[in-house]
Amino acid sequence: MTTRVAWLSALIGLAVAPPLFAQTGSDAQLERAAERRFRSAEQFYAGGRYGQALRDFEAIVDTMPESRLADDAALRIARHRFDVDGDPAAAEAMVERLFRAYPAGDSIAGAHLLLGEIAIRSLPPRPEDALAEYERVLTVSGAAGSPWSFAALTGIAAIASDFMDDRTVAGALLSALHETRAAPVSAAERFRARLLLARTLARLGESNAAFGEVAGLRADLLAVIRDEAADGGAPARGGNGAPWAAELAEAARALGTLISRHRSPGGPAWRFAGAIQPPQRLDRPLRVRIAGGSLHILDRDTDELQTFTPEGEFEAAVGVDDPWDFAYTDGGVAGGGPAIPVVAVQEALVVGGNLMTLRLENGPERLRRMRALTVTPEGYWVWDDREKGVFRFARSGLYLGRVPHPRLDEVHRIERHPAGHLVVIEDRQGVLAFDAEGRRIFHLTRDSGFPEPVDVAFDALGHLFVLDRDGPALGVFDRDFTPLVRLQGEAWSGGAVRRPVSLDVGPDGVLYVLDESTRAVAVLR
Repeated sequence: MTTRVAWLSALIGLAVAPPLFAQTGSDAQLERAAERRFRSAEQFYAGGRYGQALRDFEAIVDTMPESRLADDAALRIARHRFDVDGDPAAAEAMVERLFRAYPAGDSIAGAHLLLGEIAIRSLPPRPEDALAEYERVLTVSGAAGSPWSFAALTGIAAIASDFMDDRTVAGALLSALHETRAAPVSAAERFRARLLLARTLARLGESNAAFGEVAGLRADLLAVIRDEAADGGAPARGGNGAPWAAELAEAARALGTLISRHRSPGGPAWRFAGAIQPPQRLDRPLRVRIAGGSLHILDRDTDELQTFTPEGEFEAAVGVDDPWDFAYTDGGVAGGGPAIPVVAVQEALVVGGNLMTLRLENGPERLRRMRALTVTPEGYWVWDDREKGVFRFARSGLYLGRVPHPRLDEVHRIERHPAGHLVVIEDRQGVLAFDAEGRRIFHLTRDSGFPEPVDVAFDALGHLFVLDRDGPALGVFDRDFTPLVRLQGEAWSGGAVRRPVSLDVGPDGVLYVLDESTRAVAVLR
């Protein structure tokens, strides 16, 4: 079977040939020399001196190919080419060299893992190729596992999660957590895997098991925080007591609250917990979002994106000309970095303060009437009112293609379902969802109790929330679009929601509803 690696190698003519000569001397002397060179390379790399580290790794591969560390050095080089240089072709070429020169090396599994990561992070992603590589990692590793087994299993779980195959997700995560206990994996990575397992069990309806995972996870995390604080150990990201562990403990607590909300037989319920009245006047509030631990409100008349604490204390305001919609990139613990604002300003996106024009097929004509957007794992989905379509773009602005859907005319909200479906609010048709082939799989018409839908959002378990201005009403649906609960009238919000325009769901299931009548945000717990 011809693999992508074999095809690529043929294309570039196998420019990196296997070494032709080896260092002379006894095997013991060879290994000692290789070990010294390898330790030197590791130290240079840890200090950020990549050029010197690579010279040492390349010296081992080129002049000591018979050393037991030669395949490890080759894998380190391939990793650098992809992770740091961003050159997947060079990484794949080095992996092919490793396969040919060291077919029985103990880094073969790590090389397959790297190929899987290259496949899933390519544009567009190639999940089938990634799954095949991850499965090869497990096959090569055998029953005893390898240092790369945990990453392969969590990679399989991540791909399965995108396709809503929760049973595969749970199986892969259970194997990762319980069958690779000896693998050199950081505590943070294991904790993230347990969080995803708890969320997956909750989606499967196993709320008791999910809640048990959360309770155990919180206890483990708090123990780590106490131990590191007592030992005075160096935290992962500054401060005291391992901040990453504190953030994960908070994420576990929020997930526990979210699961408990959906455990009741009657479905989820909320109670009005107060209103946030921003000190900066909202003239024409357009949309609210919770990201990075802050509350963000887009006001169309003042042309400002205002940021507040969840309690309503003003933090900052950013001016944006002619804004129509905004979203935030993934940040915090799950995203590994800060949340970055992305604002649609009709003829461009403003990403973290930088202007990005979007062009179809890399041609001269750019999108000029962008009215709605959402952030996705690959980048951005954007609705353009002139082109009457939803288009996919990478984070770099590279055009990735059109999202399939039937003819739509007036769209003012788009979201990406956790399984990759397109969810839209269309002025005349209501709320619709389309699968990857553009087939309609859900339709909430205007005569089904939601005559004037204004916003949609998803919580951490994949539940769909639909906010309707008329009533006002709130509907909640599970990941398969089965209705769970419908609330109508001012009673469910204590009268704080009168003419809602937008909502978002916090990580613990708290609702934030932006109202243009009160110019405030109602908080529902």
